[in-house]
Amino acid sequence: MKTIYLALFAFSFLVFSVHSQSQRMVLIEEATNASCGPCASQNPAFDNLLNQNRDILTAIKYHWYFPGYDPMHNHNTVENNARVSYYGINGVPTATIDGDIPNGPTFSYPGGPHGYTQELLDEYAAIPSPFNLWLSHRISDDEDSIYVDMMIEATQAVSGTLIAHMVVVEKHINFTTPPGSNGEKNFHDVMKKMIPDQFGTTLPASFQPGEYLILQGSWELANVYKIEELGVVGFIQNNVNKDVLQAANSTAEPFTPLYDHEASITKVSNVSETNCLGTVKPELTIRNNGAEPLTQVDVYYRINDETTYLYEWTGNLGFLGSDVITLPEISFNIIDENSLYAYTVDPNGVPDEYIGNDTIIQSFSRAEITPLTVKLMIRTDENPDETTWEIRNSAGELQFSGGPYSQPNTVIQETFQMEDMECYIFRIFDEGGNGLNIPGFYALYHGSNSYISNGTDFGAIDTAYFEVNTQVGIDEMQSNPPMVIFPNPARDKFTTTLWLDGQKEVRIFIYDIAGQLVTSVYAGQLMAGYQTVEINTKDLAPGLYFVRTNIGPSHQTQKITIIK
Repeated sequence: MKTIYLALFAFSFLVFSVHSQSQRMVLIEEATNASCGPCASQNPAFDNLLNQNRDILTAIKYHWYFPGYDPMHNHNTVENNARVSYYGINGVPTATIDGDIPNGPTFSYPGGPHGYTQELLDEYAAIPSPFNLWLSHRISDDEDSIYVDMMIEATQAVSGTLIAHMVVVEKHINFTTPPGSNGEKNFHDVMKKMIPDQFGTTLPASFQPGEYLILQGSWELANVYKIEELGVVGFIQNNVNKDVLQAANSTAEPFTPLYDHEASITKVSNVSETNCLGTVKPELTIRNNGAEPLTQVDVYYRINDETTYLYEWTGNLGFLGSDVITLPEISFNIIDENSLYAYTVDPNGVPDEYIGNDTIIQSFSRAEITPLTVKLMIRTDENPDETTWEIRNSAGELQFSGGPYSQPNTVIQETFQMEDMECYIFRIFDEGGNGLNIPGFYALYHGSNSYISNGTDFGAIDTAYFEVNTQVGIDEMQSNPPMVIFPNPARDKFTTTLWLDGQKEVRIFIYDIAGQLVTSVYAGQLMAGYQTVEINTKDLAPGLYFVRTNIGPSHQTQKITIIK
């Protein structure tokens, strides 16, 4: 499903015709380990240098798995290892500065903390930044979660594959006895959690001066030694050349809004990726980005180029407060590709002072046309009791349902015989709100390899429509369940789940869009039943690929998109 934020740049460009460069805050990222001897010898002087320059820099320490035991690594193995791997670091201690691994006369090896000097820090701090960056954080009243807000404003024109990161750090951890084997007891700027994960949040491909946005995230606290030592480091990075363009530390006080009257639509819900009913009842999340409380705003919405409707919202939202609006159901004529347009006008009865975030567009397609026989495959995760599902017809009548389940990590296969010339809606629910954790998944399909819908981390609910229509000549031959690929899109790896009706030799081939073989995996002789094979894609360039799986003499092919 595509969600597009329509930036109406003309107005914002006129308002922000004059902008200057921004003062840079330098970001230091170090790979370290509590059982690393060179870390113990270099970190004290390095930390002293960093602490003398907190007015021009911030820092994050990633505790790697090598060379030995480190409890701070064990608290978040995935994200620690991911960031070290991101920079191609193969030894600790190694420190980057604004995404660079420095080298020169003061370094005995690239990135060694011993080689950092005041002159080097000053050199990077003198480079102007194209962004202003503000962060604030709040600990929940029961001290079990941290909430983070980040505001990004461009002060120069900038473009690229830009990623925003919000990183929770514990600024100082002091152990009474060394936790590892190198004797260190004091650790600074320890990474606890990257929000939402190590991949960060993708930003627009380009900014003009004056364009801005606000990101929000949260983390349920875990493995924190002292809550009062928690802080958040934010930074913006070009994901192609790894340059860090700006960084900032959070404060416990909210940052100052840029405008007095400014409302935005941040999310569309309850609009499926497909539709065959010709009706939709959208839910919109609106947010007050202005300093003045938001008490009213007009919301306009339509499907395609059909009738535009008005919803007059009233309420009382403080700065960064949000509300979910359930819009009245509307009918429309289904075409192959459809779009919901929604936009806000006149917060508090006055013109919006920034219209670049007023409009949101969400696209969806005509529903899949299927034969009479439809199948559902679910692999439960570690919380099977949270998963339920249902299928209803166009009248809203329940036709099939299932769950909750009792067996974790188990494959469930269902087969349905549907009525002809009917539109159905499938919904799968997760009571825990986090979908099915990989390798858990669901796949609603027909035939041997035709998906209606599939997913893993869909949150609390995932929805899909499908239309049964035997008049269009859909092949209803039934075969083995399809090969399921998750996640898709993938970054560093993906898994394929296969059904084998007997012991078979399995080989997996990946081809690029030109049909050239780029990699292959020999999985060997696999036993009958559902089998999972993990494929490493770290070395593949972003783009579309085809995954061909040879199972004995037969094969299946699926598309996969690689992103970085």
